[in-house]
Amino acid sequence: MCGRLPDVDEPAPASSHAAPLAVLLLVMVLALCALSAGGVWLWSRFRSDDGPAVVDAGVAEDPPYAEPPVDDTPSAEEIARQQEAAREAMRARFRPGPFVHVDGLLPSGLSALRRMRAGGAAARTMDTPWIVPGAELRTASAPSASGGPELRLGQTADDALEVIPGVPSTLGLSSRAGVAGFWLSFQGYPGSFWLPAHASTELDLVHVEGTGDMTLSFGVDSPTRPDGSPAPADKPFFVNLSVAAQDADGHVSAPIVRRLSILPLGTGDVEVSLSMSEATDLDLYVVEPTGTVVYYGRDDSGAGGHLDLDANAACSNNMGVNAEHIYWGQYAAPAGTYVVRVAHFESCIHGAPVDYRVTVRACGETAVFSGRFEGEGDINNCFSDPGSNRGWCQQVVSFDVAPCKQ
Repeated sequence: MCGRLPDVDEPAPASSHAAPLAVLLLVMVLALCALSAGGVWLWSRFRSDDGPAVVDAGVAEDPPYAEPPVDDTPSAEEIARQQEAAREAMRARFRPGPFVHVDGLLPSGLSALRRMRAGGAAARTMDTPWIVPGAELRTASAPSASGGPELRLGQTADDALEVIPGVPSTLGLSSRAGVAGFWLSFQGYPGSFWLPAHASTELDLVHVEGTGDMTLSFGVDSPTRPDGSPAPADKPFFVNLSVAAQDADGHVSAPIVRRLSILPLGTGDVEVSLSMSEATDLDLYVVEPTGTVVYYGRDDSGAGGHLDLDANAACSNNMGVNAEHIYWGQYAAPAGTYVVRVAHFESCIHGAPVDYRVTVRACGETAVFSGRFEGEGDINNCFSDPGSNRGWCQQVVSFDVAPCKQ
């Protein structure tokens, strides 16, 4: 063992050179042991269990091994599952009336309808507030006319079509030739939308592939001008919508143009909008949780509710607007249950049928319902549930609102 000295009782060596030699050997042994112990200490000082760590030597420590990052982006199937779970929760909160159809329940609002793809790159988007459900936004302009199927508007276009920001609008078209898809462009805004004729969307609107009547849906997120500036808050501004049809061989029709009027209306945590297919006098009623009814006869509830658009009053005032709107501002909507009804006050179209649509936006969610009235209407107020008497008043939906997250 290193450092062991001879026993003192051992006899001295016989040679006269033995003592110096023994001392030299002892010194050498002690030196080797010291060097060995120092090496062990240095090795343990500069090495850890994870590898060498050199101090003050100008060499970086080797990083510990790390597992490669895990891609936690949800799959399309998982996103669909989450959306369906969110819609199921909405079904419990939005309870439709007996004579309406549920067109769509959108958990994340109208923005969920966006199908933005610029030049085929899914990660890129373009700066446009317009939305076309089921369509792709392309960077290029719509192709020029090349003898495609002729299109016609499904309704008269004498007046501009009113568009309420955040509320889906519809455009009726018809064609006698086969249609494979549509090109939609909003004048002054970048790109164009390609919409297959058979696209499925979050809204339960049927796109007919082939001939006959077709319905397109579109919307605008916010009243923003083509240069990005906000629209004036006191008057509407106008945009031309251009629509062309394309057949299966790629031939494109001459475009038809529909003038749009974007209405500057109030916004908030709860908004209820009514739109109608004809210029007639339908009225929107909303019962807020306080029990107060907001309608044309009480346009301010005193608890935050405001009616800021009334259409076709008595078939003589504000004719052609074909929309009504009631809203509660940000953080101003009372929590509780709201009830929406639509009344057929007076027919301005000699008793012909009129289709209506009600859009409810509540705390970021959007629910869309549609119904129909026929006949001459009735001037009675729609303050209570009309039950089975659907000719003059229909209950559209009751829905629950908790305080919206700030």
